[in-house]
Amino acid sequence: MSLLVTGAAWAEATPAPDPRGAAATDPAAEAEAFLKTWEESGKPLCEKNEPGCAAAGQALVKAAAAFEAAHKRDKAIAVRKMILDPKNRLDYTEYGKETAFVIASDLQSIGEYAEAASYHESAARKFPQMAQAQAALMEAVILRSGLKDYKAAMADVELYTKNYGAKQPEASARLAVAVADSLVDEEKWADARTWLGKWMAAVDKAGSLQDRIHAHTLLGRSLDKLDDKKGAAKEYEVVRAAWKDPEASTKQLAAMGGSDQEQMRRLGRSLTDVGEALFFFAEQKRAEVDAIRYPEYKGPASRDDVMKHINTKVVDWVKKKRPAIEEVEKAYGQVTALQPVAPPRWVVASAARVGQLWGKFVAEFRAAPIPKDWRGKGPVPGSTMTYEELRKAYYEKLDEASEPQKLQAKKSFEVCVNYSTKYQYFDQYSRTCSVWLAKNYGKEHVLVEEFVPRHAGASVVFLPSPVAKANPSR
Repeated sequence: MSLLVTGAAWAEATPAPDPRGAAATDPAAEAEAFLKTWEESGKPLCEKNEPGCAAAGQALVKAAAAFEAAHKRDKAIAVRKMILDPKNRLDYTEYGKETAFVIASDLQSIGEYAEAASYHESAARKFPQMAQAQAALMEAVILRSGLKDYKAAMADVELYTKNYGAKQPEASARLAVAVADSLVDEEKWADARTWLGKWMAAVDKAGSLQDRIHAHTLLGRSLDKLDDKKGAAKEYEVVRAAWKDPEASTKQLAAMGGSDQEQMRRLGRSLTDVGEALFFFAEQKRAEVDAIRYPEYKGPASRDDVMKHINTKVVDWVKKKRPAIEEVEKAYGQVTALQPVAPPRWVVASAARVGQLWGKFVAEFRAAPIPKDWRGKGPVPGSTMTYEELRKAYYEKLDEASEPQKLQAKKSFEVCVNYSTKYQYFDQYSRTCSVWLAKNYGKEHVLVEEFVPRHAGASVVFLPSPVAKANPSR
């Protein structure tokens, strides 16, 4: 009787003389020998659904393993697909069940992400009680999201929650947030709002602190982009409140465990989210400051009228705007003061905004009108001074009066540049800072253009380095 028909005992029976001979030392040749055994003896047995089919299929298991050892993963995958082919009647054997999950990982390892996701999903649906099923669905969610197949990713989250959510509610929440993260990354604001609206209660109930913070941040950002400032403020307030006690929140994140690198990454993301929330509220205040507009002069171009305008309306504007800027500066300062460490992205953005506020204030102050008769050329009648000298003296006085505010702008822009340099974080905010410094303090800050990625997966753009050269000008 053939060993192929002795049932499960085949794998344990005393083997006949090895048909592979010397080929056994060559994994690829060994795999081919196992395939030959399958084609000649195992496949006919399984096609007829005769006893011993399951045992005969072990030849395919060993062939796949041998191809793997020979670094021929594509052939190993092809053999494993044979095991899963219903025509061979091996897909529901114990090793068939295992193979359903193994092949998904194999495909994933060679970059066949869409096919890998399909196998992950198929295995998890067919064998939901297998130990690998939960991890398979998790992988499928990540792969589908990466492939921008959000409908499939959402279905996988739903299936995971249906099968395992009762015992693994935190994992379900994490998967829901992962899908939302991908939607927001693709700027699908309306879809993110709908998805998060559906899952937020579950995330708040069972999600980790990290996931709760991130979910409300993503919803806040989506609502902000959809011009729902009130709704965005509500979500960002939840984020801000979650970090009311930095020490307690930090300990709560650390208690989630993991390697030092994982803990740092977790803390970094949460702090970045909180920084985004604080920046949002500071931006709301900045809008109020921007509404305090410089009093445009529309009167006669006479000296007395111009000076009266400056000494009344402009002075009143200064008295109102300066303290308003100082209050907004405090709001942005909450980002820099964030504990245990301020997130570089939002420190750069906040410092840039503060610098812009003071810089604009100085520019508007210097825009005070001059009398029409001061715009001439040559000597000023009844004076030893020329019109050019008069205008220069006038602007010097304005510069002198606005110098404290200009220095405040410089300080903020330098904080922006220093953080950008220290953490190698460059964006349009950091560019604004270094360009302004180069323009106004060229001897201290020179401007050079360097290649900096626009964002992950995109082409590079030219952005200035904090050590940059530019011709200073007004």
